[in-house]
Amino acid sequence: MAITEQDLSVAQAFEIACTHQREGRIGEAEKLYRKILEALPGHLDTLINLASLVFVRGHESEAFAIITEVLNAHPTSARAYAQRDRMNFVRARASDPAALRDILEMRRTLAAMEAEIRRSAIYVPSTFWGTLGRMHVALLEMYGMENFKRTVVHHYQNWFMKEMSDPQVLRLLALWPTHFSSQPFMNGVEKPCDVGFHNSLSYPFYDLADSQHCDTYRLAVGLLWEYTLTKDASGKLAALEESPIGGPIPIRRQGKLISSDLCHSMRERNQMLGTGALDGSEELVVGELGGGSGRLAEVFGLTTNYRYVIIDITPALYVSQWYIERRFPDEKIFQFRPFASFAEIEAELGESRFAFFTANQIELLPAKYFDLSVNVNSLMEMQHEQRANFLAQIQRVTKSQFFSQQWFRWENPLDRITVAKDDFKLGKDWAIAYEAANAIHSELFVQIWRRA
Repeated sequence: MAITEQDLSVAQAFEIACTHQREGRIGEAEKLYRKILEALPGHLDTLINLASLVFVRGHESEAFAIITEVLNAHPTSARAYAQRDRMNFVRARASDPAALRDILEMRRTLAAMEAEIRRSAIYVPSTFWGTLGRMHVALLEMYGMENFKRTVVHHYQNWFMKEMSDPQVLRLLALWPTHFSSQPFMNGVEKPCDVGFHNSLSYPFYDLADSQHCDTYRLAVGLLWEYTLTKDASGKLAALEESPIGGPIPIRRQGKLISSDLCHSMRERNQMLGTGALDGSEELVVGELGGGSGRLAEVFGLTTNYRYVIIDITPALYVSQWYIERRFPDEKIFQFRPFASFAEIEAELGESRFAFFTANQIELLPAKYFDLSVNVNSLMEMQHEQRANFLAQIQRVTKSQFFSQQWFRWENPLDRITVAKDDFKLGKDWAIAYEAANAIHSELFVQIWRRA
């Protein structure tokens, strides 16, 4: 069938309307969608987008009428089902007393954490993280902590890997000869609806709800799992399974849930322990600046006897504390709280397997409290003076080893700064014991520093 000028004009108008919607100009987007429908009644993607936009504006009855019309005309439209199910979820959650209580509790805890952080200006998040933080809170309120592995985790490290042209997917395919496993092609996945991460609250579509994107993601995670299994000298990964807590995308390998988070965490854990000639039984203390969802703390908790401390900003600190509490219900956990001196908490902290502190509270920890320190992909997203302060604090509170993974070069458009590899040097008391590009993500480098 030949493509007409009308087809081209509709396609162009649709893309412009989508841009308006993504950028929050929903009035302009709605007008353009309706003009498209005047020219081409029944245009499937326009109707679905219009339904999502009308729902965002609070006109739920009209939104459901539009999406029902779409499904009656296109009963096999996966995209329409994904958005309808999202709208049903949001509507039900908005009237669920338990969900409303959870939101209030989260807001109270976040307010307390933020008040503590703002006690010192140097620890107030950069514009980059402040902007992301507000978006993350909105997603957590909309979809709940029960789905955080489909929302905020995609900004912590669980990269989408949704297209075959993605550099990580290409790298994982190139590494396939290291294991030659056919398992990634046989793993199953349950395609999710649009309850998931989206960069714009006014454009609520989850990339992994797309069948092709989801299938590529399934393959990439499977390839990563087999590669990590092959390289796992500890043998620990084979016994691990992704926890259903937090609603991960259910990718199953021979019936077992797997995830990229477990793979990355196991690789990081093995690099740290291997460099220090450790086996996980030494009863050490690990401190992580920027723990994200707590994925690395989880793996250390499952595979070592170490104690683990997370230091972070909101809402990540809330997410990791929420997750670790539910992942390790029988362990003693030191929850975030304000305190004036280390002496106030020393005894309780020493008895706790996991602990959670706001960024500013790192100053209250004694020198060399951590045997090992960690930062993965967050120092580069700070202002220069903030990064310098944290690197100084890390050196002060760390006894022997610091694991750092950062971008070789990263431009922060919101704070208007550029950060490069040389911005992560430590002092004269430290030497690099390990350095390499990340085996999966070539734009990242890993350094392990040890006290000389």
